[in-house]
Amino acid sequence: MPNATATAFIAPESGLGSVLKMSAALFFILAMLLLAYYFLRRLNIGGSFPGARKGVLEIVDRLPLSPRQNITVVRYRDREIVVGVTQDNITLLQARDEGHAKIDSDFAGYLEKERSGSSDS
Repeated sequence: MPNATATAFIAPESGLGSVLKMSAALFFILAMLLLAYYFLRRLNIGGSFPGARKGVLEIVDRLPLSPRQNITVVRYRDREIVVGVTQDNITLLQARDEGHAKIDSDFAGYLEKERSGSSDS
């Protein structure tokens, strides 16, 4: 039977050496994360990063109808396109020039336009 006083107890490292090792490991991990971020941005893989892509396509508004269905207004150049998005399909609901959309935002003007019969839909 081993003697209780004879068993060796190994104490964990303490002091300046362990602090330096921990700091070096943290610095290495942060450097690797920054390097990965740089390459994702450089290869344009990280499209979900804010500011990663500046294009002519913009989602103006989204109206959720159910967890997997929504109506989305997309602006492409000078046109606003209204699409219905489901799990399996994207359907064009309406497309109009942005200038016409701004005029039609005035409800009274829209009603007057509809009464006169000069609808551009």
